[in-house]
Amino acid sequence: MSWNRSAAGDSFGPSIIDIINIEMKKNNQFAKLALTYTKGVSSVAFIFLLGLSGSLRAQDAYRAYDPDIKVLGTSNLHNWDMEAKDITCSAKFTFAPGAGVLPQSLASLDLVIPVHNLKSGESLMDSRAYNALKADKFGIITFTSSSAVIVPGQKNQFQVKSTGTMTIAGAPRQVLLITACQVNADGSISCSGSQELKMTDYQIKPPSFMLGALRTGDLLTINYSLILKK
Repeated sequence: MSWNRSAAGDSFGPSIIDIINIEMKKNNQFAKLALTYTKGVSSVAFIFLLGLSGSLRAQDAYRAYDPDIKVLGTSNLHNWDMEAKDITCSAKFTFAPGAGVLPQSLASLDLVIPVHNLKSGESLMDSRAYNALKADKFGIITFTSSSAVIVPGQKNQFQVKSTGTMTIAGAPRQVLLITACQVNADGSISCSGSQELKMTDYQIKPPSFMLGALRTGDLLTINYSLILKK
């Protein structure tokens, strides 16, 4: 013999509405789904939906701490570099219950570097760099991800291949950013990578000094490392 309990409940225990209210506190997304189908749904069907709630993915937001951004360049006389430590970076990773510490996907990634936070240690170099980057008009360098792939590695390591728009001196360009990541014991994520780009791709004229005696090269390398925390 089989029987179904009504949504209103009975003397044998809590009603389906009671269960939904409990689940609402745990998982708002599931609660909205469940409330839509409360009327007329059988207890067997509802319990099936309840089981599915455990497989819904959670999304966690992170912000960057201890960032270190270095821009490496060349010239006809010697190499040069600039460094920025005050940047803004936020990311959202999606995790699946029971899938371990590694994220399943990257939902968003946004990076902002204020141009005037880039420092070489030499005021003349900084001034020429800011002029070349049109810092008075475009004060930030940005990267916004449009899609990403997570590549699992050994143990708590993974790689993020993120395609998005890098905007420098007001000129946007699509790039592929490849970042090595590691999930730490405290749940934070250490990230590092390197990206090459050409100034002329962003309509930037490589700066020159001393009436052209010193000419910077077109190719730049951006090395970065940071820790993402919730």
